[in-house]
Amino acid sequence: MTRWLDFLLHSVRGRIIVGVVLLHAVLMGLVVSDMVVRQQDFMQAQLAREGASLAQTLALNAPSWLISNDVTGMDELVDSLRAAPNLQLALIQDRQGKVRASTDPDLLNLVLDDADSRRLLTAGGPRQIWHGGLVDSASDIVSGGRTIGHARVIINAGPVQTELDAVTRKGIAYTLFAILFGGMVAWLAVRTMTNRLERLSNAADRIAAGNLDVELAADRGRDEVARLTRDFGQMVAALADDRRRRDDAEALLFEEKERAQVTLASIGDGVITTDMAGKVGFLNSVAEILTGWTNAEAAGLPLEQVFRIINEDSRAVVENPVEIALRTGTVVGLANHTVLIRRDGAEMNIEDSAAPIRDRSGTVIGVVLVFHDVTQAHEMARRMGWAATHDSLTGLHNRAEFERRLQALIQRTDLGRHHALLYIDLDQFKVVNDTCGHAAGDQMLCQIATLMHARMRESDTLARLGGDEFGVLLENCPAEKARQIAEGILEAIRSFRFAWDDKAFLVGASIGVVEMAGEDLSATQLLAAADTACYAAKDGGRNRIQIFNASDTETIRRSSEMHWVAHINKAFDDNRFRLYWQAIEPLREDAGGGRHGEILLRMIDDAGELVSPAAFLPAAERYNLMPRIDRWVVSESLRWLADNPQMVQCGSINLSGQSLGDEQLLDFVLGQLGETAVDPGRICFEITETAAIANLTKAIRFIGALRASGCRFSLDDFGSGLSSFGYLKNLPVDFLKIDGGFIRNIIRNPVDQAMVAAINNIGHVMGLETIAEFVESEEIRLWLRAQGVDYGQGYAIARPVPLEGL
Repeated sequence: MTRWLDFLLHSVRGRIIVGVVLLHAVLMGLVVSDMVVRQQDFMQAQLAREGASLAQTLALNAPSWLISNDVTGMDELVDSLRAAPNLQLALIQDRQGKVRASTDPDLLNLVLDDADSRRLLTAGGPRQIWHGGLVDSASDIVSGGRTIGHARVIINAGPVQTELDAVTRKGIAYTLFAILFGGMVAWLAVRTMTNRLERLSNAADRIAAGNLDVELAADRGRDEVARLTRDFGQMVAALADDRRRRDDAEALLFEEKERAQVTLASIGDGVITTDMAGKVGFLNSVAEILTGWTNAEAAGLPLEQVFRIINEDSRAVVENPVEIALRTGTVVGLANHTVLIRRDGAEMNIEDSAAPIRDRSGTVIGVVLVFHDVTQAHEMARRMGWAATHDSLTGLHNRAEFERRLQALIQRTDLGRHHALLYIDLDQFKVVNDTCGHAAGDQMLCQIATLMHARMRESDTLARLGGDEFGVLLENCPAEKARQIAEGILEAIRSFRFAWDDKAFLVGASIGVVEMAGEDLSATQLLAAADTACYAAKDGGRNRIQIFNASDTETIRRSSEMHWVAHINKAFDDNRFRLYWQAIEPLREDAGGGRHGEILLRMIDDAGELVSPAAFLPAAERYNLMPRIDRWVVSESLRWLADNPQMVQCGSINLSGQSLGDEQLLDFVLGQLGETAVDPGRICFEITETAAIANLTKAIRFIGALRASGCRFSLDDFGSGLSSFGYLKNLPVDFLKIDGGFIRNIIRNPVDQAMVAAINNIGHVMGLETIAEFVESEEIRLWLRAQGVDYGQGYAIARPVPLEGL
């Protein structure tokens, strides 16, 4: 023992060893002591960070589950923390402190109101307290900028303290080991320890600088530094993973924001968003154009300053739909006839809607306003509405609007109120059209419309009913006053001189007046009565006024014609027209053979009686129904001829003057010929002399086109015109049908005999065959044969028979 003491105390080696040992012991003691203290601080800080990190992680992942009250989701969330080291308890509380999810089922739905909980949850900033060997950490659960609950994690510090005690004991053992094994071992241990701590320090500096790409060499040791290194590495990995998740979330949010921005910029509607106070937050490019404000200029301004809207009609300020949407929390559409006033004062019609913007909890946090310019559509609708009730040429009301107003006036008519209806037809209008063209006629109509309108009272209605026909409604106007107004209009038109290309025209008018004094008459009947009176005035010499009187002979005739119009139309609907055949036979032996006849039209009335064409054709001609009748006759005649190819050699079909003036009739006839495949040589079209002369140019073109296809033509009623022989050489016809007025009394009237002889001779000279109508007796037939007339037609030869029974 003495020897060991002498060696240790007196020898240099011993003193060095003792010094080294003592120095190492002191140092190791200090190091171990410092290490224990540092380890304790570090482990406590680690526990604090671990608790705070777990609480923050739980808080970051809990909002959606807490908002949706998804208990299962919250349970899964807190259960995911069970693997955390030293976890004592993890729970989620709402704002009232009620436990909504916990690793301890016994705490569910309890309100934790103990002193530690109150002290923890009411502290500002990051919250953490130590109590009873536990680290209690809490983090706010935030959504939409407000706290909706708390995430709480409690870690047991007891195992850590136990581990720290073990570390202390190991440190003492290390110190003794260092004393025994010498300064070198201590020095190596210190040196090794220093290097490892230096690596940790350098890594901490890089992390503090924001660089999480720190890699620590694997340290499988069991000492505190090794554990610290491993824990440090895990912390760095956790921070890096947290940063990646945050970066991914930020990238996703940025992508969604960009997508929303691009969508708002690309749509064709203007979009404005506001906050709860109605302050502008955003304008897309279309909204900038429509309002005249840029997004930067409008941001933060009250919406009323940027989006100024008024009612188009009243010019009153319209309540902003954003205010309504904020107040009601519903989608709001803008009222019709809303006008947006741009920043520069320009105005436009718009349509829009406002919808509230809500956060995850359903709270309204703003409004989005979507609107678009409908100025063109609004103007088009206005024009279409105007066009539906007005004449495009004169600007007056049209026939439909006139009839609507007439019907409304009838409904307001009672025994104490009198109204009047005027029907005005211009005279000599066709002369202006034919002489100077339609442009002149249109100009004249506009000037006369202005002239008549100046004679109207403010309450009167003037309308153009069609062509050169006008109608006037005189509301609250007795008969005498109506006559005075009609005379004023007539005098104004009679005094009017229309000038065009150095030509001046006098224009007159015929006016029919109908008094409305409570009679039970419909609008159609009133118009028909006014039309009848108008044409009675026209037939009575023009430039005059005719008051409707149901007892007048002329009025009765006109009413009868209008009555026949309805019967004609109904006959078409009921298929009550019939075709008859009247034979045309040769009078001379050398005249052409074969069956030749005229196809005649008859109508069956409602009682089943046969109606002569003389009864209804005047009405058809007067009301322009002949083109429709002629088309039916042509179609049915060609069909019968096609079905009976051997029955007749030639069938004559009558065409009216109105049909000759129909531009589409030629195409129709050619189409029917092609469709039925009838030999055109079996067809002879009859046109009256007067109709041919009235439509000479069209008649020549019509006859020429059909004769080129093989059809033949007969000039009917020849001799009735004033210039028959003068026009005859211009009409390329095949037959002359001598007017029956010369035939009926030909035996006793030498003038008729001379006319028939002259017509027959002229026809033969021109290479035409002649046909005599109204051959009513054998005596007449013999006389015509002696004169060399080619054919005869009349009761002495054959009476008309139904075509179907031929």
